Amino acid sequence: MRSTLSELGQSLARNKSMTISLVVTMTVSLLLAALGLLILSQSDRTEKYFGDKLQLQVNLCTKNSPSQNCIGGVASDEQRDAVKEALATNPEVKSYEVRTPTDNYERARAVYGQSDTNKKVLETLSPDAFPESYFVTLKDPQKFDGVVSQVSGMDGVGSVTSLKKLLGPLFSALDKLQYGAFAVAALLLVAAVLQVSTTIRMTAYARRREIGIMRLVGASSWHIQLPFILESMLAALISAALAAAGLAAFMYFVVYGYLRDTLGNVTTWVGWSEAAQVAGVTTIFALLLALLPTLLLTRKYLDV
Repeated sequence: MRSTLSELGQSLARNKSMTISLVVTMTVSLLLAALGLLILSQSDRTEKYFGDKLQLQVNLCTKNSPSQNCIGGVASDEQRDAVKEALATNPEVKSYEVRTPTDNYERARAVYGQSDTNKKVLETLSPDAFPESYFVTLKDPQKFDGVVSQVSGMDGVGSVTSLKKLLGPLFSALDKLQYGAFAVAALLLVAAVLQVSTTIRMTAYARRREIGIMRLVGASSWHIQLPFILESMLAALISAALAAAGLAAFMYFVVYGYLRDTLGNVTTWVGWSEAAQVAGVTTIFALLLALLPTLLLTRKYLDV
């Protein structure tokens, strides 16, 4: 074991610049991959929050609704039943989900509670300030004008919102960011594999006499490969740690320092638990990225 560690130290000293280059490349690629996974988690979180198949949100009147349909104040039972009947009999409606004022209040707490400023505003409100809402799923997401025109003019309806129009740009931006991060990460990972190959080839050439002597004295294939594997694994662990640090900085300065405060009313944002899971996945991926190519390439260049 001591001789293996000694060989590892000599190899790192000999290939210092290549090792640093490999660590930098792997760190950037792992960080981009981690950001891609984090964006994927955010997209899933947003879909779960709003409902990925809910196209329309029909809000009934509250005591403070400015709509002309809300002259009488809070929607009455008769008005509520009329809206339900209209949704149930409309041929364009597949189904709808009812959310009470308390449900909407709790969801507002989950979103606005991410910001200290919004949290103080929310403390001045009660569930009575929130409307009863109907989240409508359409048979054809592209055909919603008929439903909107039918219910928007009914007494007791405060507003009708198309979630497809509201959330479309958000999901489109998340998808583009995710695909872009994964694409750049894939290119950098290919560069990392090529650097591993170059490092192993150069090291094998520099140590060709030592390796030849080790073969003559009967050293096992594993003993010859081990210093190369340890070197790659060490580079992977350092890269994963640096990528995790970069991910933590992104969470602290961007997610918690900006998004939750300024865009906290848009959706619920990923937290430290999702970031920890992503860091764990990228660490495992880094180790596999170092181990598998090294095992294959050492067999090719060392003839073990």
